[in-house]
Amino acid sequence: MLNSPMLPEYQQHYQQFVQLLEQLQASSQAQDLQQLRSCHQKAQQFFREQLLTLEPVNNYHRSYQTEIAKELQLIGMDVRFLQAARVPETSANRQKQLLDRLSTLLKYCTAILQLTKKL
Repeated sequence: MLNSPMLPEYQQHYQQFVQLLEQLQASSQAQDLQQLRSCHQKAQQFFREQLLTLEPVNNYHRSYQTEIAKELQLIGMDVRFLQAARVPETSANRQKQLLDRLSTLLKYCTAILQLTKKL
């Protein structure tokens, strides 16, 4: 179990991660592929360096971390496929898939923030 003094750090880090995901979402909606790739790299790096280094609060938190890592990898593939898409319909489908994954990630972060508030 986590010490309560660490909880504000968890919340701060996850809130920063949510901001990075929102920037990624905005880049995707604006269809700025260069910015999209950059935002994804920043979010993935932040997750690896800041969030994975934190001790999991409990097993639920560990599960969320695993799922977030998977979704971030899939988003990376979506970004590459989106950049390679030449047909507008394919591009639109890739963008929708990317936005769906981001929505899922944001839900995971919300769940983790709620977990830390209950402790």
